[in-house]
Amino acid sequence: MQDEVHHARSLGLAVALGAAMGAALGAATGHMGVWVAVGIAAYIAISVVGGAWSTK
Repeated sequence: MQDEVHHARSLGLAVALGAAMGAALGAATGHMGVWVAVGIAAYIAISVVGGAWSTK
């Protein structure tokens, strides 16, 4: 149970931070939606790779 809660919290944080990164890039370039999606995807990918690396 604790792992699921931790994973959900991490995923929520990844989405929030990715959206923030994407929104900042979107504001700079004028393509908000695309950059929000890219930011979320990039942050989730980094989180997944980081999580897999730390368990080894």
